Amino acid sequence: MQLSIATHSQEDRLEFVELVRRFAGATSDAILDPAMHVFTFPGIEGFVSYRLEAKVVIVFGEPTCAERDKPQLTKEFHIAMQLQSKNVIYITASLAFSQWAVQNVCSTMIEMGEELFFDPFRNPEKETGPLASLVRRKVKRAYRELVTVHEYTENDLQLEQEIEQVGRIWLQKRRGPQFHISNVYLFQDRLGKRWFYAKKDNRIVGVVTINRLQAQEGWLLNHLMTTPEAPIGTSELLIVSVFDFLRKEDCHLVTVGSAPAKTLGEIRGMSQPASWMARLFFQFGRKLGRLDGLNMFWSKFQPQRKPTYLLFGRRLIGVRELIALKRCLSSRAKGDKNG
Repeated sequence: MQLSIATHSQEDRLEFVELVRRFAGATSDAILDPAMHVFTFPGIEGFVSYRLEAKVVIVFGEPTCAERDKPQLTKEFHIAMQLQSKNVIYITASLAFSQWAVQNVCSTMIEMGEELFFDPFRNPEKETGPLASLVRRKVKRAYRELVTVHEYTENDLQLEQEIEQVGRIWLQKRRGPQFHISNVYLFQDRLGKRWFYAKKDNRIVGVVTINRLQAQEGWLLNHLMTTPEAPIGTSELLIVSVFDFLRKEDCHLVTVGSAPAKTLGEIRGMSQPASWMARLFFQFGRKLGRLDGLNMFWSKFQPQRKPTYLLFGRRLIGVRELIALKRCLSSRAKGDKNG
């Protein structure tokens, strides 16, 4: 069965969100975007969430279901897409899923990113070396400016509007090409979501959200946003504060999603000339999108890294597939209209 997420009833939406929190990973927000569609198959608890662009099917991450059900659900999904003559592309898939997929349903596998993980028990302020020293200096500067961090747990409409305003300001100040896989919906789909905000002089100057990842016993940290008035170190203080909160809850895993690798890694299913062209285009895209900034920021916190992959259902990768990827990854982000 295939349907649009936007057409879900409130009850169906809640069940859908519960499945995302239970099974999904770092692409949770992308899966929940209203622009996505859903494929389900009888007898399997879960679904494949996908976006249709330029007649190409884009899947962020992997099927949202138990690991034991992924092979069957994935095969049924590909059969359904083949009947509609649509190519399937997976963005930021894991190594295990990619190795299975390239042997069963996909023709091409490209290592192009790294998912960044953190253990809150490895306090970045207490690590050694120049990166840890930089984090300490930034955090101390925010403290000197009397910035404080709080978790939002109330039912306060005015406070929510102030937090949403941070998101709107953050979006307005962004310039140049933007690469992302999810839009900003701060207070939609509240199940399994938490909010932390930074405050100075009784004004909110920063916010970050975390989303429950039940299968990994951890959290996805995303939508780290600050206003132009936020003192230097506000972002760093938000992050270490969230780590402090989660450490007290005995949490050992936080992911911030996938960042582009410095170069393409392993490539399967492409000729040598095509692989060379892919590497060339990737380097061009990194410079155009200034993608080093994301890695540089998170490197201060000394993350663990796991490779992520781009998968193509068909061996032929043409203009249509490139247009679909560009539309999915570089459209301007939208504000939270459904808070």
